[in-house]
Amino acid sequence: MVRKLVVVFALLGMMLSGCVYVNMDVENKPAEGTDLSNLKTFTFKQKSKSRQDLEADLLNTAKADLEAKGFRYDPASPDFVVVVNFGSKAFMERGVTYKREAYEYDYISKTNSEIGIVKDADAPRVDNTVRVYFMSPENEGIKTFLWRGTASSKDREGLDIVGRCLVKGALMKFPAATGKFSVKLNVKDCD
Repeated sequence: MVRKLVVVFALLGMMLSGCVYVNMDVENKPAEGTDLSNLKTFTFKQKSKSRQDLEADLLNTAKADLEAKGFRYDPASPDFVVVVNFGSKAFMERGVTYKREAYEYDYISKTNSEIGIVKDADAPRVDNTVRVYFMSPENEGIKTFLWRGTASSKDREGLDIVGRCLVKGALMKFPAATGKFSVKLNVKDCD
């Protein structure tokens, strides 16, 4: 009897672990007048100093997705440079949710003043956002945005867990579709 219960719980755990989805809102926007069909090769650029490992992971996800679409990684002579920006408006620590961007109304100046990080017991979910930018290679210090994709989700997990899915969501309909749409990805498909 105990053995059967162990098997049942193991099967239930395997089924539940495969059913974790990331629902996201995606917006893709090419720069006006840009012909994306001429783009064949790319490289990427890291910008984050504090979260280099996460940024490298997200850039590698973008690299794999772009290579699957037929683009070629070429750091020597790229047609475009990929940059990934990411962040969360809230984070969880020891079961408590904190908001990063909190404002307090100042009745004297009648404005909102930023008060930094505050405890927010009513927000069990984390607002995660990943922005993927394609820029022209630097030419005499001038960079031009060629394409922008943004994916946002509200999840219990942070970017360490759902960040790869957000990158995949942002690039899912590139280069074919532009505009706003909803995407749902299984977390296990984002590894």
